[in-house]
Amino acid sequence: MNKKNCYDHPVYYELAFSFRDIPYEVGVIQHTIKEFSRCEVRSLLELACGPSQHMIELSRHGLQFEGLDINQAMIDYSKEKAKAVGIDAIFHKQSMAEFRLERQVDYVFIALGDLYVRSNEELKSHLCSVASALRQGGLFLLDWCIQFEPAKMFKLEGDSWEVKKDDIHLQAHVVMKPFDHPHQLFEEQLDIEVKDRGDSLSLSSYSVKRAIYPQEFLALIKNMGQFEFIGWWNNWSLDKPLLASTEDIFRPITLLRKL
Repeated sequence: MNKKNCYDHPVYYELAFSFRDIPYEVGVIQHTIKEFSRCEVRSLLELACGPSQHMIELSRHGLQFEGLDINQAMIDYSKEKAKAVGIDAIFHKQSMAEFRLERQVDYVFIALGDLYVRSNEELKSHLCSVASALRQGGLFLLDWCIQFEPAKMFKLEGDSWEVKKDDIHLQAHVVMKPFDHPHQLFEEQLDIEVKDRGDSLSLSSYSVKRAIYPQEFLALIKNMGQFEFIGWWNNWSLDKPLLASTEDIFRPITLLRKL
């Protein structure tokens, strides 16, 4: 069976990652705004927004949502979702490695490790693009984009999970495999098997990413002079800062502030 691109099927992609507690995560975003932002936050830009799973909840909290993605199917799906509930969202079809906005936003967010850069140059370009897009005093939140535990991240068997909703049953599997150690590159393979009301569909996506480690990230941020490091925490909990003694690191979040 020929496999189709996961990103060209936003409905199934969104369902595959619907295990997240979106209201809770938006609550954490709201808390970071209250505690750490030095500007009034009215707008939020999600990079690699895909199906924009946080959009509706963020809008309920009065934030203007903007999404950026390189995949047109995802942008079209997000636009239709926004229209269906009366949200005046803004979308940009650009690469997150280098992008430009007509007007600055107050908050930038990357979800679930979706930082797609392949080199030092692309990482620096990405961070410069974020700095240009973000108002002074605004925040940049990265979810699972820093590799604190590469040995666990690159486990041979990968991770598998199932999602069921109504008559749709999904089986998803993701595996990450390093293949170029000097350049810190790894492959990410996502496969989703879909059974939808008797029909079967096989979806797959393949990406190459550069692993980013904590101390090199801090050094880069310091050398750039455009962001202030605020902190990093385990599993979306601002009560659990990442420390030398932290075990079982899962979905760590990192927070920067624009200088």
